[in-house]
Amino acid sequence: MGDGIRFRFDFSLVGESNLRGGDGIAAPDFRKMMALVDDAVDTLAGKHRRGEIGFPDLPFLEKEARAISRDAAALRAKCTHILVLGIGGSALGTKAVHDAVGGAGRPGMALSVGDNVDPDAFFPLLAKLPMKKTAVVAISKSGGTAETNAQLALAIAALKKAVGKRWKERLILITDPSKGVFRRMADAEGLKSYAVPPNVGGRFSVLSPVGLFPLAAAGVRVDRLLAGAAQMEAIFRHTKGTDNPVRFAAAVYAYYLLVKPKAVQVWFTYGAGLSLIAEWWQQLWGESLGKEREGRAPVGQTPARAVGVTDQHSQLQLYQDGPSDKVFTFVRWMTGREKGNVPKAGFAPDMAMLGGRPLRDLFDAEFEGTIGALWSAGRPIVRMEIGKRDEEHVGAFLHFWEWVTAIAGTCAGVDPFDQPGVEEGKRIARALMGEKGTETFRADFEEKVSGIRRAEIRIGEDLPDVSRRRMRGK
Repeated sequence: MGDGIRFRFDFSLVGESNLRGGDGIAAPDFRKMMALVDDAVDTLAGKHRRGEIGFPDLPFLEKEARAISRDAAALRAKCTHILVLGIGGSALGTKAVHDAVGGAGRPGMALSVGDNVDPDAFFPLLAKLPMKKTAVVAISKSGGTAETNAQLALAIAALKKAVGKRWKERLILITDPSKGVFRRMADAEGLKSYAVPPNVGGRFSVLSPVGLFPLAAAGVRVDRLLAGAAQMEAIFRHTKGTDNPVRFAAAVYAYYLLVKPKAVQVWFTYGAGLSLIAEWWQQLWGESLGKEREGRAPVGQTPARAVGVTDQHSQLQLYQDGPSDKVFTFVRWMTGREKGNVPKAGFAPDMAMLGGRPLRDLFDAEFEGTIGALWSAGRPIVRMEIGKRDEEHVGAFLHFWEWVTAIAGTCAGVDPFDQPGVEEGKRIARALMGEKGTETFRADFEEKVSGIRRAEIRIGEDLPDVSRRRMRGK
């Protein structure tokens, strides 16, 4: 597939003729889904032309990627560590790409990501960093993300303590190009900053400066990351019908979202560096598709992650013999990096098959065996194999899933680019923290909470309920 990237997308085990139990897709149904996908692609193309969505343009930011790479190289000459502050889409993509390409062993800055405000996690993270040699990158499109603002205040204090007045040289903001708290801060303090395209949301932003700058600083070849995504974009745009993997995948997943709904999609990953890609996908799929629909039932599919072979021994029993409410996606690298054989000697007779064999033979057999067991139980399965563990293939794979998600959401009649449920949770949290202008909203929320009939069990010391005290303003 393509000149530089290789993938295998195998949809054989969702076809009606190959899957017993009635969960397979019949040919007439698949043709209907492909027609629905074609309409969704046309709808998205219109939004793209009007400038409403911008993620399809990100693979072509070659000029920006070169400038970012130069800036990152200059920063590496001054600092040994980089701390990324962000949450959700501002952090998951960076973590996923860095881990997927084996970033910890690259000749770049040591990457740390603060993506939680749990004090027991964030304070130790900040304390272990050599702040005299650390650069901080804070990412928030609006600049109004409470978690990132709290992290940033602590990081600035640590920078001031370590390098004094030079703290501004060590802080980079990635935010909206013209508005918001971070943009005003960057302009007022003269801070280095990069712009997030206004029409690109957080979970679709890994190929923007949100991911490109910290990844480049950490030694990832971001130009190759974009090149792979550009190849996938070209395949999507110029390949017709069922030869188009994006359209084919979107039709399959939309079927299990809409026609024969499966409540859960399970990603089973086989290969080091894939589990964090699954974590990135989990936000993309869940936040994009889980929506209310006016006049119709809500739509959505819970994204679940499993790691092969570990989770064969913790989850497979449920998946095989439990409710038939799941569709499975198996993801692995085509080839691994590490070689090595199991020693020949020392095995009991029934395990002699292992002796002298490459360890990878067992790993691959576990992959095929798990698929075979689930297929025998009538579970719908998609296989995806990625040609190589490098920037081109990772960039292409992420871009593939962005398109599949956008199309599936459009097929379902929802906006795959908003997140009203997330915004409601943020609004409640800000009100409980005492944000100005939220007094009425907070009072209404506290009145609702006061009506909850409590059923609490406490063992040992009767600790004070801090959250309730705060809500009541005590």
